[in-house]
Amino acid sequence: MSQIEIKKENQIAVITINNPPANALNQEIFTQLRTILEDLDKDDTKVIIITGAGDRFFIGGANIQQFKGLDAKGAEKAARMGQEFTLFLEQHSKVLIMAVNGYCLGGGMELSQACDFVIASENARFGQTEIKLGIIPGWGGTQRLQRWMNPQRARELILTGEIVPAAEMGDFVYKVVPLSQLLPTAMNLAERIATRGLIAIKLSKKALKRALYMPLEEGLKLEAQYFGQAFETEDAKEGIKAFFEKRDPKVVDK
Repeated sequence: MSQIEIKKENQIAVITINNPPANALNQEIFTQLRTILEDLDKDDTKVIIITGAGDRFFIGGANIQQFKGLDAKGAEKAARMGQEFTLFLEQHSKVLIMAVNGYCLGGGMELSQACDFVIASENARFGQTEIKLGIIPGWGGTQRLQRWMNPQRARELILTGEIVPAAEMGDFVYKVVPLSQLLPTAMNLAERIATRGLIAIKLSKKALKRALYMPLEEGLKLEAQYFGQAFETEDAKEGIKAFFEKRDPKVVDK
């Protein structure tokens, strides 16, 4: 039975991880999720929402059973595989929204750090909890979390392994809403983005993500390059024409 459910409508896809009781990550989920995201990367989808089944767990981390018997080389290999997947998420061409509906721990936190927006329910709890097992984050947590929020707060979370409410996560969380409003809020943001041109969305996301890892001068050159590419699209021609004609543009995604 598939551990991932997907629904798609109006260029918005909703992916639900369903692996009770804690929606823990395993190799099967990674494989399924990768396949789904690769397919969505090639179609007309503009925004992808990822959430967890139920109201207690978003992603409760990795399946700890897979850690048994690992030596240093095996653990390093496992970390590199997880890092490769989070890089794949971060570099995905579509906008990724994490709708966190409960506990978001360990690897779940690291997947969230590779997305574009984190929207959390009031009952959501976050924790980079690896240190409680005597290990450290291995899928990018030590590298990305400090880019998302106050660096000292990120260090505190990693070095203590404490689990904290969404309201205490600062800039890491875009919005905190009642559980009943979690998916509607994520969908509202997705719909607002999906009214824009597909190519402009892709170029904007690429520029925004690359900016996190390069000097300003290089980032400005990249922005100018993407700005030029955008002008070659039908959406740009239509958008500028609509502006002068004082009407809303018709998005053609070309």
